[in-house]
Amino acid sequence: MDFRTKFKYVFTCCMLICSTIVYGQKNLHYNLHVDADLPQKTFKVKGDLWFETTEQSRDSVEIVLSKGKGEAQLDLSGMALHIAQKLDTFRNASNDIVYRFRFPKKLDAGTRLQLKYEYDRGSVPSFQYSLDANFCMASGYGSAWYPQVNRVDQDGSKGYMRGAGQISVSTKAVLTAIMAASKLDTVSSAGMKTYRFTYDRPDIFSLYIANYQVNHHSGTIPCYTYTLKTTVCDPKLITNTSEVIAFLTEKFGALHIPNFSIIELPEYVAEQTGIGGASLLGGILIPTSELRRFNYALFGHEVSHQWWGNLIESTGTKGNAMLSEGLAQYGSLQVVDHFDQKNAILYRKTGYPGYISDQSGIGYLKNASAGIDEPLTDLKGSNEHIIADSKGFLVLELLSNTIGKEKFHAALKQITTKYTQSRLNWASFVQEIEKAHGSSLGWFFKQWCEQTGVPDWTSSWTQLPEGLQVQIAQQGPVYRLSIELQIVFMDNTVVIRKMEVNARNTTMVIPVKGKVKSVSPDPEFKIPHWAPDLAEQARALGKTATIQKLRMEQKFQEAEKLALSYIGNGIPDDRFGLEFKLLYYLGRIKANEGKTDEALAYYKRAVQMAVRTPDFLAYTYFRIAQIAAGRKDQALFHWAKENALSADALNKEADHMIPKMENLENGFTK
Repeated sequence: MDFRTKFKYVFTCCMLICSTIVYGQKNLHYNLHVDADLPQKTFKVKGDLWFETTEQSRDSVEIVLSKGKGEAQLDLSGMALHIAQKLDTFRNASNDIVYRFRFPKKLDAGTRLQLKYEYDRGSVPSFQYSLDANFCMASGYGSAWYPQVNRVDQDGSKGYMRGAGQISVSTKAVLTAIMAASKLDTVSSAGMKTYRFTYDRPDIFSLYIANYQVNHHSGTIPCYTYTLKTTVCDPKLITNTSEVIAFLTEKFGALHIPNFSIIELPEYVAEQTGIGGASLLGGILIPTSELRRFNYALFGHEVSHQWWGNLIESTGTKGNAMLSEGLAQYGSLQVVDHFDQKNAILYRKTGYPGYISDQSGIGYLKNASAGIDEPLTDLKGSNEHIIADSKGFLVLELLSNTIGKEKFHAALKQITTKYTQSRLNWASFVQEIEKAHGSSLGWFFKQWCEQTGVPDWTSSWTQLPEGLQVQIAQQGPVYRLSIELQIVFMDNTVVIRKMEVNARNTTMVIPVKGKVKSVSPDPEFKIPHWAPDLAEQARALGKTATIQKLRMEQKFQEAEKLALSYIGNGIPDDRFGLEFKLLYYLGRIKANEGKTDEALAYYKRAVQMAVRTPDFLAYTYFRIAQIAAGRKDQALFHWAKENALSADALNKEADHMIPKMENLENGFTK
């Protein structure tokens, strides 16, 4: 998962893009101090910032800040005069407050403005802001805990400007404050410690505070782990992460960061926020349960965001999600293919073990069957993750195989060298890939990125005296494809042949020696398509994709009504656990609303269903255990705990229930 806001648009004129980019990040500098008292739940911020206006912000400027305790004191001035007066405020998509300052007359581009600020952010939670007596998370990517300046491009799209500067954090001496990708000095006095972070390179600031213990691993890029003292970590956590960074550096290019931090996110905060992993420049945030056993797909994805979204910012709405989420997921697949190759096919088809199962081919097919689809160049809202992390990364994998891995990775290295001081747009990405390939790839991008859907074909074969005749018939739009055929002979020997397809019906005769037993087109799912062994299940479970999308968009009442209608209409021949999953989602909806009696009833109905799928079963018992813990119901808790652990064991501990239950039980027994 990536922390960035990604709603912008693309220009085809490279000079205009570069000019806008330089103006959009021009000389934003912070002087900021935080006094964080976790037991008192205060988070006081004061300081100033300054920047130069752009051509697009000569008549007004927008400052974004999360709602805190009381009113924030903001004072904008410039050229020694008070030039603006706050006229209006409104909420953005993250529910932060946008303060729009309008100027009496247009300023000259490059006018220096200064903002002084002081406020107490307090403990009001948001997606990436959490503060309690033991832990503080203040991520600038998802919550404007410090004043952020909106950048406006020539197309009118907005995003936060990255800034440099000094940030000091004062807190209890027993606590550790962490801000990745910065220089650090510390000063201790009278039971307090002040951390002074310096950012020479513009960044979005994220701060974490807890009673951490620190471990260090030397390497090309030194790695540090910041974990809570009771956490049991995979002994290979830090070395595996270092190896993944080194591997991805070979594919994507140098990072130029002083060190890399693995920061633990307490399990209860991960549960409250829904964060299963996140990336910030120079580090990643990982929940407690994911530290016990290293997951190559998860770490591969989050580490890949060091390049795609952190080092390289994207601009424009066109293809934006593919330049961040899609490429990060592509990097994740490369990591799995290198370090855990036996699970690479599984990753592409049905999901990597212990990772998000819908981030795979079947995940995309489930959504597509429910009508949840957009062209990869036009992903918006929740589809940025839903589609880019399912279809998107598979299309990038196919692109890399089409032009050759070496050429593809050479192009990515060129991008990470060329665009570090400017933002990357889709047109430039395509241009760099075509340059590496040596010819136009318009046909590829048109069929895979500029329309919805994936190929749907049927195949047949007949062994004739002159050879093996194979027929491929495409349904729907016709794709240009190079399909691997796995041919199995009666003696169980196997050969692979390629078949070029670019018409609705294509026939090919292949010379063979020996009697053929079977022919399987694309057996390793290298081409996203409606594979026969996935299609039936995907169409049956498409209804769950709709419910999940509505939940992600926090449309809980609409999701509940739709799920109940599916169940009320009846689900005959429920071979894939549709009703079980719908009941689980209904339980989650009611739990989010605080209606634990109704949530518990749905969970109990779910575990009584005849067909229960392993990807949800352990979690259903875990949700029951959560409710039992909240009610101090020991009998129900221990029943749910034992069943959760048993279900997880049968599913090869994919859901990491041992640390989750330990954390829940520790809170229960206190």
